[in-house]
Amino acid sequence: MISRSFLSSIAFRLPFAIAFICFLVFSLSAIAIYGLQRARDEMAAYGLQAFTSLAKASLVSRQVSDLVSSAPFLMNSTSPYRVASESRAVVLQVDSLLKTAAPHGADQAARGFASPRMVELLDLIRTQTLVLARDADAAQNHKAEAAAALGEVATGKGIVDHELRRQVNGIVQAASTSDSLFQLGELRRRYVADTMAAQGRPEASELQPYERVFEAQTRYLLNMFAIRAAVAKLHSVSRDLSHATETQSDAVARQLNDDLLSTSDALSRLLVTVALAFLLVLVMATFSIRSVMRVSRGIVALSNGMNALAKGENEVGPPAYHGNETELVRLLDAFRAFKDSVDRVSRLRRTAEAAARTIRSTFRNMNEGIALFDRMGRPITMNRRIIELFGHSGSARKLPLRRFVEPVPEIDPTLLPSDPERGTLLERGVIRHRTGDQRVIEISMSRQPEGGIVLLARDVTLMDRQEAEAAKVQRLDGIMRMTHQVSHEVGNMIGIITGSLGLLERETGFNDRQKRNIARIRKAAERGRSLAGSMLSIGSQQPFHPSRVDVASLLRGMADILEIAVGAKCHIKLELDAGLPVVSLDAALLEQSVLNLCLNASAAMPTRGVIIIGATATRDTLLISVTDNGIGMSPEVVDRAFEPYFTTRGIHGGAGLGLAMVYGFVRQSGGEASICSSPGQGTTVKLSFPTDLR
Repeated sequence: MISRSFLSSIAFRLPFAIAFICFLVFSLSAIAIYGLQRARDEMAAYGLQAFTSLAKASLVSRQVSDLVSSAPFLMNSTSPYRVASESRAVVLQVDSLLKTAAPHGADQAARGFASPRMVELLDLIRTQTLVLARDADAAQNHKAEAAAALGEVATGKGIVDHELRRQVNGIVQAASTSDSLFQLGELRRRYVADTMAAQGRPEASELQPYERVFEAQTRYLLNMFAIRAAVAKLHSVSRDLSHATETQSDAVARQLNDDLLSTSDALSRLLVTVALAFLLVLVMATFSIRSVMRVSRGIVALSNGMNALAKGENEVGPPAYHGNETELVRLLDAFRAFKDSVDRVSRLRRTAEAAARTIRSTFRNMNEGIALFDRMGRPITMNRRIIELFGHSGSARKLPLRRFVEPVPEIDPTLLPSDPERGTLLERGVIRHRTGDQRVIEISMSRQPEGGIVLLARDVTLMDRQEAEAAKVQRLDGIMRMTHQVSHEVGNMIGIITGSLGLLERETGFNDRQKRNIARIRKAAERGRSLAGSMLSIGSQQPFHPSRVDVASLLRGMADILEIAVGAKCHIKLELDAGLPVVSLDAALLEQSVLNLCLNASAAMPTRGVIIIGATATRDTLLISVTDNGIGMSPEVVDRAFEPYFTTRGIHGGAGLGLAMVYGFVRQSGGEASICSSPGQGTTVKLSFPTDLR
């Protein structure tokens, strides 16, 4: 029993369709043969009708020829009206002939007796006759215009000169009867000559009727010439029409005889052709069935290949198909493209896996630490950096969250989840932790939507130092401003005191005791004035006189003085770069600042040591440094070293204004001052100045 899948397959449907088409072709061939037999029977009737139509066409053609030969051009050509009337009669007869030549009803079988040449000649006769009628009408109108103008000339009295009017009237009368353009031109020249030679030349309005006569007669003659030319052309066309009619009659008669004789032969050949066509259809059907079977095998191979690709098999090649059917070729191309897509997806998957490995490697080796914990505080993943920042070893990857953060006492354990507690952390929290080696770690804690915890940790030691430096600079600037204000107030009060002392010293009558008191007051006032001046230098408000300073020459010139100032136990060493720029500074204050730094350096070295004065330059900065290998300073001392009146020397040291004065000078010069020191490692004070001379 035939299965339903076979009935739905291409292998069944295409051969069935081809067989059905063959049956239809055979049926159509039988119908064609029957129709040809009927056509042969109708050929006789067609010949009879054709001969009848040819006879009628010949009769009409002779009538037209006679009509055209004897029509208006043989009549009085001076009567345009007659010419127009006869021309319209010819047009009506030509229309009747064209209507007769067209087949109607039972004459359909005789179609073709009137050749295209005959129809063309009849249309030409009709067109020329209509042109002839139009020209005749126009000539008649121009003749009427000339007569009207002559009437105005006969009754008009516009020309005063009677002799001139008589001459002009005679010329116009002759022009109205002229039948030659040459003669009309001679008359017009005479007319122009007479009117121009007249002593009392007439006005243009007086000559208008005469001008209209010449113009109307000219147009009349032109139309008559056109009529004669049309008549001559009609003669020629009439002869051509008669000849074409006779020729067409002979040709149609011969053709009908030939058709009648060859019809039987054609039908016989047609029967043979139909039989051959039927055999050819059978051959083509066989070839088509074989092609369908080949196509079916190709489709099966394609289906198997697609199924193999769908199952994930990698070693799948394109199906073997050697036909040239367009659809199968396109399906093979589509299979190859699909195979390429599958290979590309595989490559992309491998690339994605490599990218995932790269991301995991980056996660493990990134400079910032990150750790993920679930809602119960169990570790999910973390990188090596966060383990290092928290001070754990590699085994800390398995520690729960609360135990993992134990090295950081700033973190409250109750904030974090631990089975079965969820923790109280709701919003992102950030804390800073300082380790034993003075590193500052910033730790961020945030809760994920599913309840897990994300820890982020990074080393912000450098940032913390920068913030501390910024705070120190801000504090020192505040102290400097306060010192400046106090120095002004003290200076004002001392000015009042010294002024009053001057007035007292001018007075007489003081005893010795009073004079000694006044002298002590003067000495105290001078000390107060000196103190106010030093406070102005600390507040960056001392008199400042910048000039172009060659720093290298200035430092070399100070070397001997500095050697004396630091004493025999210390030695000065200069390390100056070549090509130091010239900067805009107050040379005296720069010398005083370097001297103060060298004195501080020598005080920091109780035993022998070397003080190194260095100077380097970048594109826009000059850096001067003073380095010693003395006892150094703690971070707390470094933080307050530039503050006024701060000193670590006790009662045997200075007043604590040296570094403050240096800081004030550097700030007033638009530069920056910094100290690098640690206990037992010596101290380096760096002064940076802009190299822009402005």
